[in-house]
Amino acid sequence: MPALQQVYENNRDRGLEVLAVNITYQDRETNARAFADEMGLSFPILLERTGEKARGYQLRAMPSTFFIDREGVIRRVILGGPMSEATLQTVVEELLGEVP
Repeated sequence: MPALQQVYENNRDRGLEVLAVNITYQDRETNARAFADEMGLSFPILLERTGEKARGYQLRAMPSTFFIDREGVIRRVILGGPMSEATLQTVVEELLGEVP
């Protein structure tokens, strides 16, 4: 998460959006908030309370990172973590470098 936060800070002015999703139906909302505060996360954290979206995205591992382009198309999925800042930045460069 610290690497994701750094990549977000470095690229949000270029149009990068980051949405984290906490699988709250397997966790507690208070734990999600405490984790975000502890990590100093400034991007939105959505709460998945029912499992519907996790099933819809065929979530098989946590964490899972979905890279979605400007048109809403999933371009890459990385299962597991943690990911390095360099890995995240490489994928972000690919997506942000495309002409909308």
